Amino acid sequence: MALNLTEEQILQLAPDDSSVKAGKGLATLSKWILRECSERAVWGHCQGSGKNPYQTVIDLNNIAFKCSCPSRKFPCKHGLGLLLLYARQPDQFKQVEEPDWVAAWLTKRAEKAEKKEQKAKNEAPIDEAAQAKRQEKRHQKVLGGISDLEVWMKDLVRNGFLNVPERAYIIFDNMARRMVDAQAPGLAGRLKAMQEIDFDSESWKSELTESMSRLYLLMQSYRNIESLPDEWKDEIRTQIGYPQSKDNILAGKPVTDCWLVLHKQSRKVNDINTDIYWFYGKKSSLFAKYLSFAVAGSFSTENWIPGSVYEGALCFYNGTGICRRALFRESELLKEAFVPKCCPDLKQAAAMYRQAMTTNPFSEDIPLLINDVTVARNGNGYGMLDNAGYAVSVIMSDETYIDILAITGGNPFVSLALVNGNIWELKSIWYNKEYHTWRDERN
Repeated sequence: MALNLTEEQILQLAPDDSSVKAGKGLATLSKWILRECSERAVWGHCQGSGKNPYQTVIDLNNIAFKCSCPSRKFPCKHGLGLLLLYARQPDQFKQVEEPDWVAAWLTKRAEKAEKKEQKAKNEAPIDEAAQAKRQEKRHQKVLGGISDLEVWMKDLVRNGFLNVPERAYIIFDNMARRMVDAQAPGLAGRLKAMQEIDFDSESWKSELTESMSRLYLLMQSYRNIESLPDEWKDEIRTQIGYPQSKDNILAGKPVTDCWLVLHKQSRKVNDINTDIYWFYGKKSSLFAKYLSFAVAGSFSTENWIPGSVYEGALCFYNGTGICRRALFRESELLKEAFVPKCCPDLKQAAAMYRQAMTTNPFSEDIPLLINDVTVARNGNGYGMLDNAGYAVSVIMSDETYIDILAITGGNPFVSLALVNGNIWELKSIWYNKEYHTWRDERN
């Protein structure tokens, strides 16, 4: 099976920078004493320091890895090295019948997926009366938490923000813990985000004021939730922290399309690793956000490769906004990628952002695709400019800036920016129809 992945895309699967370096070092023919493949998988034997070589296999239809090495990283350096080598030199892999250890692993993966689907179909009926009782109990706890939060906010505003920077951790952390106790983790998350504001910047007062305003709006929306339309009831509950049943989401009407992976962001909060993916539909022009969770020490079963295209059916979570969370009902990696439709300039991109925030003022990390832009230094930071002469300040690392200049030679390119208020973060670019992105990890 031909693999239509660039080296850059493969390295985005690496768990850390050291794995990138080690994987590149193993992407040579001399490291692998066996190199074979089938239509479904590629596998090999890599001689390590022990007597027996490590057995490594990769599912090519739905990228996944398995290796006999003792590494706790996923994928390990052997998996990365083997996939890099196969992408570079597929003719150096002999196509043969799958050995038992490869066929058994692929069969086990298929059986696991089938059992998961069957389990969802055979779920025991829900006791609606007991469920309603639990929901009402939680509702009252959330309302109690909101009342405490309102008193806290008014005291904070009354006393002024002058002393907030030096006491930020205590101020926000204590109330965030109270919201967790009130079963409102969404409110706790917003308080934690305020705690992380850069209080050394000149804009911290406006950022804090805006965050407090959105938080207050969310609180009042929940108090008046019964008067809202159905899609807004779902949206507000989700913002508060109520989960939506995956089974109910997958039972909804799907959107079948060719979905381009725009970007991947990895976050680690306490002991939970979260991978966030942004998708774009070729025919529908819809944006979607996919979240994958894994407890520290384990690994996520999803490996959507940035820049790749998956044909499949996405089921969207209930709510409103231009980029809602979604789940795949099924998917298949395609060979051909594409460049997404874009705003022609920054002025229209900014208008699209304003429209998105008007549609849902609680939206975060709004994806904007902009055509024909360049980047340049702007004092101690960077700016993104278009052909019409518009410019915005943009956040990116010095390394990313240098990489973009090396890739484009200063010529215009297509960009993906994630936008929150006045903060524009450049995440991915397309130049000469080739996709480039940079590792995005946050704690």
